[in-house]
Amino acid sequence: MDYIKPAQHILLIVSLFCSPAALNGQKTDPYHADEGGFGYLFEKNKDFSLWWCEGAYKIMRNTRAPSRKKNAIELWSAKNEYEPFQLILFPGKKIDSLKITAGELISESGIIGEDNITVRNVEYVKITRPTDSYAYAGDWPDPLPEAKHPVTAYTGENTVFWITVHVPDSIAAGIYTGSIIISGQGLIQEVPLKLNIWDFCLPEKTSLRSGFGLSVDKIAAYHNLTDEKEIRETFDLYMQAFRDYRIAPYDPFYLYPVRVTISGTEWEGGIYDFNNSFNGDYSLMIEDSDPQSSPVAGYKTNINIDPGKKYDLRWNIKSDRTDHQYCVLFEGYDAEGGKMVFENRMEVFNCDSIWSSQLFTIGPFSDKVSSLKLMFFPVFRTAAGENTGRIWLDNVILTDTGDKTNLIKQGDFEIDTTNIGLDIDFSDFDRAGERYLDEFGFNSFRLYLKGTGSGTYFSREEWIFEYFMKGSPAYDKLMNLYLSSVQDHLEEKGWLGKEYIYWFDEPAKKDYPFVREGMETIKRSAPKLTTFLTENDPGPEITDVTDITCTIFHRVDPVRAKELTAGGHEYWSYLCTAPKAPWVSEFIDHDAVNMRIWLWMTYSYRLNGILIWSTNYWNSYSASPEGYLQNPWSEPASFVQGYGWPYGKQSLWGNGDGRLFYPPNRHPGSDKTKYTEGPVPSLRLEFLRQGIEDYEYLTLLEMMKNSITGRNSKIVKEADELLRIQGKLFNSGKDYTKNPGDILEYRKKVARMIIKIKNK
Repeated sequence: MDYIKPAQHILLIVSLFCSPAALNGQKTDPYHADEGGFGYLFEKNKDFSLWWCEGAYKIMRNTRAPSRKKNAIELWSAKNEYEPFQLILFPGKKIDSLKITAGELISESGIIGEDNITVRNVEYVKITRPTDSYAYAGDWPDPLPEAKHPVTAYTGENTVFWITVHVPDSIAAGIYTGSIIISGQGLIQEVPLKLNIWDFCLPEKTSLRSGFGLSVDKIAAYHNLTDEKEIRETFDLYMQAFRDYRIAPYDPFYLYPVRVTISGTEWEGGIYDFNNSFNGDYSLMIEDSDPQSSPVAGYKTNINIDPGKKYDLRWNIKSDRTDHQYCVLFEGYDAEGGKMVFENRMEVFNCDSIWSSQLFTIGPFSDKVSSLKLMFFPVFRTAAGENTGRIWLDNVILTDTGDKTNLIKQGDFEIDTTNIGLDIDFSDFDRAGERYLDEFGFNSFRLYLKGTGSGTYFSREEWIFEYFMKGSPAYDKLMNLYLSSVQDHLEEKGWLGKEYIYWFDEPAKKDYPFVREGMETIKRSAPKLTTFLTENDPGPEITDVTDITCTIFHRVDPVRAKELTAGGHEYWSYLCTAPKAPWVSEFIDHDAVNMRIWLWMTYSYRLNGILIWSTNYWNSYSASPEGYLQNPWSEPASFVQGYGWPYGKQSLWGNGDGRLFYPPNRHPGSDKTKYTEGPVPSLRLEFLRQGIEDYEYLTLLEMMKNSITGRNSKIVKEADELLRIQGKLFNSGKDYTKNPGDILEYRKKVARMIIKIKNK
């Protein structure tokens, strides 16, 4: 069918999707499934209504059962596809101990076992702050916990089950039949199920690239995990969920990084500043910019001393302000390397913005003190670490009073680049790559590189490799060694090209020189590595040094996107706090069709990938009180953090923004049980997977069409017409059908065309 324009059929459009807000302009009217043209009634009597619909709709608590009947659930699926449906019970009286039992599906050619059928409860979150004027307050379906235990069906509201059949890739095509039994106190009903399996298979590894964020820190906090082994095991369960939903995580290597050790330096902490020294090329800059920590720099090795002697420490110092306080600390250690707690020597010193020389005399010590550890704190040190500031050190000299030999090496911070090197350990990284890239089939991952800067249109961090600033000879040598080694290793493992280096987010025009310089730094040493940029106005001034451009969806220019991808450039789109209605979006209180039709548009615009910045953004450190964990089960709003937002200000990003999973812990503020289990998916994640599978249908049809000889044949023209989706399901990202049924019917047409070409 052609896309129905709002001006032509406004009455039909307002009833197409799912919400009381769209029905007759009344937010309080109960929604009737018949109005949306979906759903089929099994049974209606004085005790209950029982009906079903495809897994493409949002069923509200007060969605009324349809009047049209169908005596069996009927589904269509390709091989290696997840095909869901919903079973809905509206009881006239409370029913306890309600559960679903799914039996195997059988045909003459094979069996789909019960282990391929998953039953989940559709649960609701209460929206109190609508995302925008299109949304409305009330209970919205979203969490989908697995139905491990019986539930209670309450009078006057729907109880909804989400049932998914995973069709094995090895199964024979044909019609498979079985049944679903719903039972409870005083209720038992058997519902026939018919599954039509198309004679084609979706690929084992999706052809669509993706990037979805995941915070391991939030997993640890919400699952109450502190043990590294438990965190790794739970992280792996999240990775399995990513695999099953056909999306790729930003960083499957978060717990398995490439380990880098620098040789040839005598100090740790701080930055070797190439642009600001007392004399020579370098000084050591130490900065505390965090009011909740106490960063320190120090000499790497303990300094052997004679405990009976006195020692003089001399150094040159300056700050970026006048009358600035900082601290120098010597810790005492015995001959076995044990810290002698009360043999410290610490003093507070003052400096200003002009270089000066200072002296600290220490000793004698207890006769058990064998060595000292030297540390510099850039501010007045406190337990809370609230002070901030910056100092520069140069010419650090430690001597005993009777001998002028400096006991400290590299106290002038001068670096001979011929003496520095790298040891790179890929062992942990490789173990993760073999599991998540090779076994799980993730086709993309965000490659976090040491030494790169970062930033957004709001702020930025400069490029620093361990202790060395960009532009210094030491930085250039180390970065070249590192980048070339990473590139070569990825190529050797067969992973090169799956990576994307996403180090700067949404630059403004003012940031382009900084971004260009960074991209060129990467490409000079590792030209095969894939650079990535979220960019809202991609132009030639930046795309020539970027391999993947990723644009927020409502800023995608389809014409420009097709031009770029036709030339071999990758182009992705992303959803986040924007766009909001009337655009396609990721929010709980928006249309069911949104996450799915995003993928139809992705195919039509010739985009290569999709991205959402987080899947478990369950808490905002700006909006939540200190120590408080926001509960996504009861507080679905995602609030702003970062970008200079003041602590305590609560501004809505959107309901469910950055949250496609729920934690298994339903009361994270009070329940301190360890949860070593995977996440709870959302309804929106299910819709997204369906869209990704639809994308594979379209991609497969295009590939099969292109394999036909005789380009002017009738079947090629039919396939071409079917692949021209724009103008049928949508006109633009804000002008599209709200009826999931339109997509279901169009998908059937695509499937039938695939079969037609296959049998040609």
